[in-house]
Amino acid sequence: MAEKLVSILIPNFNKEAYIPHTFQSICEQTYTNWECIVVDDHSTDASLDLLHDFAEKDPRIKVVRRPEHLPKGGNSCRNHAFSLASGEFIQWFDSDDLMLPHCLQEKVDFLESHPEFAFVASKAEIKYEKDYKGKRTFHQNIQSEQAIEDYLRFRILFITGGPLFRREVFEKTGLFSLGLKKHQEWELFFRVILNYPTWGIINEPTYVYLIHGNSISGQSANKREKLVNAEVAAIQTALNPTTNPFISKIPPSVYRKTSLRYLKFSLIHKRMQDAGWFFTQYLRQLNR
Repeated sequence: MAEKLVSILIPNFNKEAYIPHTFQSICEQTYTNWECIVVDDHSTDASLDLLHDFAEKDPRIKVVRRPEHLPKGGNSCRNHAFSLASGEFIQWFDSDDLMLPHCLQEKVDFLESHPEFAFVASKAEIKYEKDYKGKRTFHQNIQSEQAIEDYLRFRILFITGGPLFRREVFEKTGLFSLGLKKHQEWELFFRVILNYPTWGIINEPTYVYLIHGNSISGQSANKREKLVNAEVAAIQTALNPTTNPFISKIPPSVYRKTSLRYLKFSLIHKRMQDAGWFFTQYLRQLNR
């Protein structure tokens, strides 16, 4: 039986320091039937030259620049990459992480032998670079018997490169929200689990997730307000029927508890407008 094509979809902006290792790790995959589509967000460093060097050596790598008519940002680049993809499997990835050699092989083998699952999640090997000054630690729980509630409480963590998806998942759920700057993967994957609340598990690392001083995960404590803004925005996007057409799949009790929790969260952080929004959602759910 012919191996199915995996589309590895990567946005890039000014990651010249990481590109050689990232793309070498992709080229060294034991599973060889893949394409890698990189959408560069008009980098100002040497990223594009490095990417073209890899593409010249390996025709499976395709490099494009974000079209001018599309909004700037990683979400826009990811969505554009998906529109160019031909694979039956979708692997989102970042241009500063590393695939372990068996990354794609293990995930494809799992999904091929488990047709009942729409995606499989794996863990990451977390690596902190020397320039990382933060205190964040990762608790990689990737399974749950009450997936929707635990996901909304951030008890489940899918890091970007962890899951491998069947293409039809995103044909059903849609792609990345252009309105979010952070937690965009979290919000997209929430729509995924609303439609596919059980998934496969590979309970070991298949890739290396790099945390460095310039990464979103590596921001210091003085970025707390921005992190609060990002969390509230992601939750509101997840609970808003205008941005999430699958709201009805959230159990009413879970929706109410989440709204009440973020009502309190907003009050603690003196975000009165957000508190009002969550209170309104809570009241609406009382009639469900």
